[in-house]
Amino acid sequence: MRGNAGEGGIRCGRPKVVLNRMQWGSGIMGWQTSPLSTEQIEDRVARLPETLRPVRDAVLAVASSGAWIEGGTGGPVLAGSRPDVGSEVYDIVIFPPLSAEHLETYQRLHDFTLPEAVLRFLRHVNGAVLFEIKLYGVPPSMAVDPPQLDRSRRAPLDIASGRYWRHAYAGADPADVLIGSRNVGGAGQIGYFTDPQGRISGRGNGSTEAPMACGPWANLTEWLAAEMAEIRFAG
Repeated sequence: MRGNAGEGGIRCGRPKVVLNRMQWGSGIMGWQTSPLSTEQIEDRVARLPETLRPVRDAVLAVASSGAWIEGGTGGPVLAGSRPDVGSEVYDIVIFPPLSAEHLETYQRLHDFTLPEAVLRFLRHVNGAVLFEIKLYGVPPSMAVDPPQLDRSRRAPLDIASGRYWRHAYAGADPADVLIGSRNVGGAGQIGYFTDPQGRISGRGNGSTEAPMACGPWANLTEWLAAEMAEIRFAG
């Protein structure tokens, strides 16, 4: 199903089906989790800027049935436990922000320049899982010298690696940066790209289950709001 996604845009649409909600992100699970009270989760999301309201609203909606923090005070926030899928699976995972210093080191180590809109996002949310959407970020162990992938803890998918993953999606402008992805059906996948001006567009992986293209959206906020509005999940 396709329709408008903002002015002149195309949704990353598909039939309304129950999502399988697989967990995304790298890491070996098993870290201790501690429950967060309603007040604690509200305090955390209140720190997010208005541009990330779709993230804030999604967290609050799902956290009403329970939310946790993993691995101590500086760990990711988890909400929407899915024991029917796996003991470490959650509908939402919000990774803690990364400092400007770490972001500068990361870009230097990987010879990779991130658009300012992406840097602003990572300074508030260092990647996330929002149901089927994976927003890439910076694994903290990849922002130190020498960089080394640490699979002993949950971490966002590495945004610099998107330079290699992008080849799975046809039609993306070479100047655009792959910032996230979403599975569609059994074999389909959409890659989400941002251009230097902050506009977001989607590109399919060639599967008949994924649209060839969708969007564009004017910015990260508009894109997330459209995608969150489209997602339907079992209660």
